[in-house]
Amino acid sequence: MREQKWMAQHYFIFFLSWGIFLPYWTGYLVHEKDVAIELASMMMSAGLILRGISTMFIFPAMANRFSQSTVLTIFIYGSFLTSVLFIFTSDTTLLFILTCLLSFFLPAIMPGLDSTAGILVQKYNIHYGRSRSYGSLGFIVSVIIVSLVSALYGDQSMLWLMIAYTLLLVAVNLQRVPEALKEKPNKKVNNVSFKTIFKTRHFVFILILVTLIQGSHAAYYNYGYLYLEHLEVPKYLIGIVINVGVGFEIFLFAIADRVFSKWSPAKLLVLASIGASLRWLLAFAVPNAWIFTASQSLHALSFAVSHFAFIMYLAKELEYTQITKAQGIYSAFALSWGTAILTVISGYFYNTQPNFAFATMFVFTLPALVGSLYLYKKTKATENI
Repeated sequence: MREQKWMAQHYFIFFLSWGIFLPYWTGYLVHEKDVAIELASMMMSAGLILRGISTMFIFPAMANRFSQSTVLTIFIYGSFLTSVLFIFTSDTTLLFILTCLLSFFLPAIMPGLDSTAGILVQKYNIHYGRSRSYGSLGFIVSVIIVSLVSALYGDQSMLWLMIAYTLLLVAVNLQRVPEALKEKPNKKVNNVSFKTIFKTRHFVFILILVTLIQGSHAAYYNYGYLYLEHLEVPKYLIGIVINVGVGFEIFLFAIADRVFSKWSPAKLLVLASIGASLRWLLAFAVPNAWIFTASQSLHALSFAVSHFAFIMYLAKELEYTQITKAQGIYSAFALSWGTAILTVISGYFYNTQPNFAFATMFVFTLPALVGSLYLYKKTKATENI
């Protein structure tokens, strides 16, 4: 199916760039641009706040005026041009501004692709999990390349790879677009309000749960690279360690449509919160490279199952016209603002003792586990949520 291939290609290419930005960008700022860890943490946190504004308000507002393909194109070009500007400065203020701009453009592509996938699921019946697994594969390929290239040529190579990947995303976006994505929004789409989405049954409660679970990845995303260096893992092996989790994520997304077809989102969230709690408890209690590597397998539960649960909830409970705004809300709260707050908190504890950062993540997953169990018990007998 051509639409399936189009979606898979975009996920793969986007996650090549995401494989640099997510695990390595803090390290790039610290090592290559000589930014202090505390300031780099503030830069990334500010970027996450702006990312939330971008994905919750700017992206949906643009989607109300332009076709889905046009909006994606704008954010793709913005990501490429911003990454190029990093070449020309090491000034702290300018780096702060550029990090915020990159955080505005690049992460917004992810909910854009997810909302696009939601449209293609409804219009062409594509398999979401199968397409999304190519994104995880792209992340693995990127992390391996970054590890090897940075070991050979230094951390400055991360910027050149980011420029190359965003340019490749520009190129792949020039190919023929599925017809459903060329359609301009109608009045029905424009009239969708945030209030209506928030009033959807269980939406707020589920949003809180996924925000706690996804936000708990803050220490891993921002300090995982530095933490592995602290554990004296060789630079060329760090990418392999990070990829263990993504490998399990790929496997999960590849089987999710089939294995979890009869699971309710509430049941999936119970599984995700258990996986997240166990993952961060192990990382805190046993500060050992081998244990940290083994705990990476739980990324399939802490991230992938939680993400899949929310996407399935949207597909079951919301109308086609509501998906873009709902996806923006999820990206803002769960993937941006919640992560921003926990980035600052975990950064404080990381400076005290690196493994303490993961203890704070464990603390935040416990209420998610309790809440998920409550929701599952409440809805098990009467609702498929």
